[in-house]
Amino acid sequence: MYKLLLFLKKIDNKEINNLFTDYTLKYLSELSGKEVKAADVESNLLLDEKYSKFCEVTVSSKEEWDTKMNSGAGKELNKHLMNLHQHVSVIFVNYPD
Repeated sequence: MYKLLLFLKKIDNKEINNLFTDYTLKYLSELSGKEVKAADVESNLLLDEKYSKFCEVTVSSKEEWDTKMNSGAGKELNKHLMNLHQHVSVIFVNYPD
């Protein structure tokens, strides 16, 4: 199992927050074929960086993820994240079979 974990940094910028909820989640949903929802980050006291939102996408393997990222939706997501990259933290997790 391969997962993308995406955290939105806690900032006081309504435009960035709206971009995350209106576009990031839309592109991730198109990419995964399932609705992706954001969760509120309630506590991250031990981290220097504070986050306000979190979402995740799960696929079966890194190869499947790479295939999805080469699709139209994946390319749109890449373009979008290039504009939002300083406001998000992206973590990939690979669970061995």
